[in-house]
Amino acid sequence: MAIDWSAVNWAYVALLSAIVLVSALIGNYATFRHRAAGAIVTTILFAAAFVFATYYPHGLPLPTLK
Repeated sequence: MAIDWSAVNWAYVALLSAIVLVSALIGNYATFRHRAAGAIVTTILFAAAFVFATYYPHGLPLPTLK
């Protein structure tokens, strides 16, 4: 089963990748590099940022799945 690379919304992939990177950096430094706590904090930060970027009516032209 091949992937149709032209159908991928690359702006959305880049947005989510940036959110994950920032969340991981904050989670890592906020927990003083404790792996388990860093993973939990990163997950919470990513979920909050994803919900904000996807559902909050901020009026920014962000890519969506719709």
